[in-house]
Amino acid sequence: MNKQDVFKKLNSECPSGYKINEIIKFAYPFRRIRVEVTVNKNPENSMLQIYTVFIRSIISGYNTNIKICKFLGLQDDDFILKELYHLREEGCLELISGEWMVTEHGKEFLENNKVLQVLENEQYEFLIDGLTNTILSKTEKLYHNDSTDKKIETLIKTPIKDPSILENRSEEIRDLYNIDNQGKSYIVSIDKSEIKFDKNEYNDFYLIEYIPQSTMILGDPYIEVRWDNKDLMLDKRLTDSLSPEYPELVYGFSESDRFEINKMEENGQLVNENDINMEIDSDNQKGIETLTVWQTQAKFEEALKSVKEKILIESPWIKKATLKYIPLMEKALEHDVEIYLIYGIKKYAISDNDFNTLNEIKKLDKEYENFHLIHLPTHFLNSQINNLSGTHRKLIIKDADYYLQGSYNFLSFNKQEGEKVSNEETILIPNGVKEKWKQVFKEYGLNKL
Repeated sequence: MNKQDVFKKLNSECPSGYKINEIIKFAYPFRRIRVEVTVNKNPENSMLQIYTVFIRSIISGYNTNIKICKFLGLQDDDFILKELYHLREEGCLELISGEWMVTEHGKEFLENNKVLQVLENEQYEFLIDGLTNTILSKTEKLYHNDSTDKKIETLIKTPIKDPSILENRSEEIRDLYNIDNQGKSYIVSIDKSEIKFDKNEYNDFYLIEYIPQSTMILGDPYIEVRWDNKDLMLDKRLTDSLSPEYPELVYGFSESDRFEINKMEENGQLVNENDINMEIDSDNQKGIETLTVWQTQAKFEEALKSVKEKILIESPWIKKATLKYIPLMEKALEHDVEIYLIYGIKKYAISDNDFNTLNEIKKLDKEYENFHLIHLPTHFLNSQINNLSGTHRKLIIKDADYYLQGSYNFLSFNKQEGEKVSNEETILIPNGVKEKWKQVFKEYGLNKL
């Protein structure tokens, strides 16, 4: 199926108010593993009931084949009597001088019929996700076209057939086996000393990006990951895992200049009416200023140049506009300034950020301990905060001097004075700055920083 076919099939299914902005075909990595396992294939419930009747009959004194047949109305050549000998093989019964006796294991079976084991050796095959390292049910055949040039490389570096790949994973394998076999059998032991089959494989998927149909619609871009097959089946697991953790990687596959979505973001046209929610006491309004778009831009640069101790920058997106501020950030970091850069609007929006720019920002995060890069959707997944998915707020807090809040996108607005732009407005507030620091740290659970 080509991109045109994908578009025709999915376009009619677009959510209300959204349209398809990009279709990217890519290959996703898996590791196929096969190991030898010993499994317990429990008898069917009907057989367990028969075993229970036999054992209870023997305990009640019907302890020979003749007595059992007479008590249960069986013929002396009934095939079901063979199950008595099966119970003896399993250690539940003993046959001494023609009389059946119930063993301690047989009595234990009456208490818990799961102790009865029918052990068999078999080979069990499963997949390991190449990025998340999650153990998954096998797919008979993973389809990958070698001409697919957009490939995500596996993060699993364990050599082929190296048993360490399964270290401390017995419980996961057992749980998956139970699910695959619907509880009809379960693994008793796994031979991890010798892996029977081990191969790196890929499967082709489509990444579909949706954006609002109009700049007048308030909404966030989001993605879906779908199988490359005639049904274009949605893969919810990959959609969820790729969205928050690997947006930059997949975004790097895009061949477009992202013009439409960038225009919506950089011109400030995806503005939430709650962005400017200023509940300020009338007694504390002294010194408050309203800044134009160009005054806001100049004030942000001035804040980075003059900050003495700490600065917080909160913005939904990190775009190319951020590159011009990196030298100012680095200079501040060299003077021991603490920088908190908080970003990320929604875990499904892989187009949030410019891939190359974010890489430059991450270099600062690695090099300077006093640089704190916080991707909110990921942060929320790992914290107790479950009422927020990201941020659409645009906020600067500088030392104890002031904070800036409004509709101006500090890290994605990339226009120069004199160019035609959408109207922006920012409020500069010099009061209650310490309280603002406390408020942001509390609502995002950042006090450990």
